[in-house]
Amino acid sequence: MFRAVSLVGILSLASVTVAAAQPPEPTTHTSFPRVIRIAGTLPKPVGAPSPTETITFAIYAEETGGTPLWQETQTVTVDRTGAYTALLGSTVPDGLPLEIFTTYDARWLSIHLEGANEPDQPRVLIASVAYALRAADADTLGGKPASAYVLADPPIGAPHTSDRTTSSSTAGTNTSTPKAGTNASSSATTMGTPGHLGLFLDPTDLGDSIVVQSGPRIGIGTAGPADYLHVAFNDPYGAFTGLAVQNFSSSANAASGMLFFDQNGALGQFQGFNNTNHAYVINNIAKNGSSQFDGSINFLIGSTSKLFVATNGNVGMGTTAPFGNLEVTNASGSGVTTIAATNYSTGFSPVFSGRKAGGTQAAPTAAQNGDSLAVLNGRGYGATGFSPAPSGAVIISARENFTDTAHGTAVSFTTTPLGSVQQSTVMTLDENGNLGLGKGHPTNAIDVLRSGQDSNVVNTSYGGQPNVFLIAGRGTHAAPAPVQIGDILGFVGLGGIDGTNAAGLAAYMGSAATENWTGTARGSALGFGTTAIGTTTQTLNLAILSNGNVGIGTPKDVNGLPTATDRLQVFGDVRVGTTGTNGCIKGFDGTGLTGMCSSDRRFKKDIVPFSPALDALTALQPVHYTWRTTEFPDRHFGTNRASGLIAQDVEKVLPELVATDTDGYKAVDYGKLPLLTLQAVKELKSENDALKSRVAELERLVNELMGTRR
Repeated sequence: MFRAVSLVGILSLASVTVAAAQPPEPTTHTSFPRVIRIAGTLPKPVGAPSPTETITFAIYAEETGGTPLWQETQTVTVDRTGAYTALLGSTVPDGLPLEIFTTYDARWLSIHLEGANEPDQPRVLIASVAYALRAADADTLGGKPASAYVLADPPIGAPHTSDRTTSSSTAGTNTSTPKAGTNASSSATTMGTPGHLGLFLDPTDLGDSIVVQSGPRIGIGTAGPADYLHVAFNDPYGAFTGLAVQNFSSSANAASGMLFFDQNGALGQFQGFNNTNHAYVINNIAKNGSSQFDGSINFLIGSTSKLFVATNGNVGMGTTAPFGNLEVTNASGSGVTTIAATNYSTGFSPVFSGRKAGGTQAAPTAAQNGDSLAVLNGRGYGATGFSPAPSGAVIISARENFTDTAHGTAVSFTTTPLGSVQQSTVMTLDENGNLGLGKGHPTNAIDVLRSGQDSNVVNTSYGGQPNVFLIAGRGTHAAPAPVQIGDILGFVGLGGIDGTNAAGLAAYMGSAATENWTGTARGSALGFGTTAIGTTTQTLNLAILSNGNVGIGTPKDVNGLPTATDRLQVFGDVRVGTTGTNGCIKGFDGTGLTGMCSSDRRFKKDIVPFSPALDALTALQPVHYTWRTTEFPDRHFGTNRASGLIAQDVEKVLPELVATDTDGYKAVDYGKLPLLTLQAVKELKSENDALKSRVAELERLVNELMGTRR
């Protein structure tokens, strides 16, 4: 692109000449080529040079301002130095309008390089050589052919004179000065500017109007009409548009506008304003033959269609072949095709709405169960064309036969699997608010269905907590009420297929309220249930209570809640170990309490035998007792008669067997008593062995004494 800089200095006025080479084909009344050759030079280009440039040439009567008397746009060839030549008037058969140069007024040339960012440079005064066009008067007299001056016989009674009237004329004006003794009225009616429609200046004098005919073109307010009818005016206030059409009729069909006919004289289109309903109508009634309408309406910008109404009524934006009733496309293939709805108000939102009815527009009928009320679908282009059916869609459908008080609906979503062209329903939100994933009509709040693959529900969070909340309440959504003791707070059930049907619940995990809830009290328990072999009834087998106690096989209380009176309560036998007879129950410090516990020497160090324990053990007094259950309910003591030791008595002789809790109450490590008892037995055996040895020695002495006496 060449920059439009200093065009005045670059234009070579010396080369402005009347051209004789390759002029346009003249009309029958033109005897010479009406073109002007100009040569100019554009400055060096910015970036890569362009082989052609688009330039608009205009001729003005003023050095600045004003309206162009003539203008045309040409595409010129530019060499690497920026030089170009052009023939003004070469774009039309008649060349430059004759009337531009039929006066002796100055004419100015304006050169505008299209696409340049800089303002136009000062206009250039056209050299006198261009006024050679004035020689066109050689073919005419005052712009008229000789036949126009053949004298006609004056009408009977009209005055006669041989005098002449002198006149000077410029465009749009006529000033006549009759000689003494002549008839001014008779002379004025014969004078005027060639091409101008006559205008009575007074009851007798005829002058020039603003209507000009140039060849087959009519100009109003311009001497150089650019079309067959050209209205030129200057109204900076927008009060006038250049053409006004008014129909005074008040009939229902009365309209004002324009009619368009084809080359055969057939009416093809009407556009206009209706006086009664105030509608502006564009009506294309062109027909193919005698019966079929085949016209269209096309709105273009820069020769490119922007809005198109096809023969079948389809409307295209960006396309002249709309696929449906309305198609919006970006034919250039760049950018995003967007349909936007914007709302500026309070309490309202942009709305895209679909409506469905049976019957006809004149006699609609109710939508029926299963009817699609609105569909938003997507199609893609394959190897040879767009997919004939949608590849994915959002469908709003009726779920009942519509009445004025029943409008049940559902929303479904469809997609197409990889390697397939058959879409299927992947999600449905039904009329009850139930959500089905992979299922057309869900029967629960959330139904998930998969065939041939795992049905997983995954909740992942990065930087947060992947939570799943199940919330229960009484009352209604508008007036909720707190849950009560025994109410189920949440439930996760597991089921299966029993051969032909869903077997329903088989196992579960659930939570229940363990008290009447308030803002500061929300006790709950968690339970796990299973179904025994050969049955269909679930049983609560494991429960975690509000206090953290765990019950296995625990029974339920009067509120249906599980029970466990210790941290772990097993209602049934307990088996520990992995194989054979192994298995060990340990204390908090890891020491085995009962069972087959690890005792290999290789696991131990700092081995020290027990100290004598016989005296301490014999100082202990086993007792029978009854627990003070009602006084210490949180201890969950039993009510049956029990046996054991008194911790305070044990502490006096074996303090290592006694521990004191945070509340100051004492406990006995009954697990160590067997080992202490073993130590005591060893001591008894040692004493017994010593006694036996002593007895044997005494028996020997006795026997010796008895033998001596004999």
